[in-house]
Amino acid sequence: MLFKTIPAMLAAGVLISPAHAQWTPALGIAARQFTLNEYDAAGRRIVREQGWLPGVEGRLAYRTGDWTLSAQASHYQHDIGYRGQTQSGVPVDSRTDTALTQSGVGIAYAINAMLSASLAVELERWRRDIRGVGRVSGLQERTLSRRALLGLDTRIPTAHGEVMAGAALLFAAPEKLRVGFSGQFDDVSFDTRPAHGMRLGLGWQPAAWPTLELHAGLDWWKVGRSADAALSRNGRRAGTVAQPEHAVTSMRLAVLYRF
Repeated sequence: MLFKTIPAMLAAGVLISPAHAQWTPALGIAARQFTLNEYDAAGRRIVREQGWLPGVEGRLAYRTGDWTLSAQASHYQHDIGYRGQTQSGVPVDSRTDTALTQSGVGIAYAINAMLSASLAVELERWRRDIRGVGRVSGLQERTLSRRALLGLDTRIPTAHGEVMAGAALLFAAPEKLRVGFSGQFDDVSFDTRPAHGMRLGLGWQPAAWPTLELHAGLDWWKVGRSADAALSRNGRRAGTVAQPEHAVTSMRLAVLYRF
């Protein structure tokens, strides 16, 4: 219900009076330090993927009175390290070709000159191609995630520029996951569990270069183990498979140029 209500609220913001409206586009480069940990049913870590993903970001904000509407998109891509194990416990040390594409829309209301409340929805497409090693076949995962964020943001003017800070609660719908097994088994599609987490952000707009914004942020969320899905080979049942419980931590650094 939450993911049906929020877009309607965001669309309603378009009806706000256009008096004193202001458009602010921004483009920039960014990088994410990405860590994914997966755990077995006993809570033991069985997989860690970790590395830096360089990328690009774009944002368009529309301010009118106390309201600000925004849209953003970003793309990150690179290989990251993979350390895991097979179902029989054999260690696997490999690399994962990873790509993240995010888009979202949001609305913010200025409570006063320094504090705003914000509401946003995001869509993320996540591609993970884990390379095979020796006799261990690779995996190909495609994940679609939908998230809502409820937050508070503040802007603090200083003699050297404006400091921006924010914190938000993150609520994610069940992920749509498709897994390929390098032809060893048939592809499997299933949903994971709902998730929750948080986002923290810090930024600076230097007085000497008012068109620049420097940003740092931290995202964290956790997804419970999925239900078992049927695994087959050439249409014949070959067991079950599940997405383990996993936690994601993502640190973001970005430099944006405002037009």
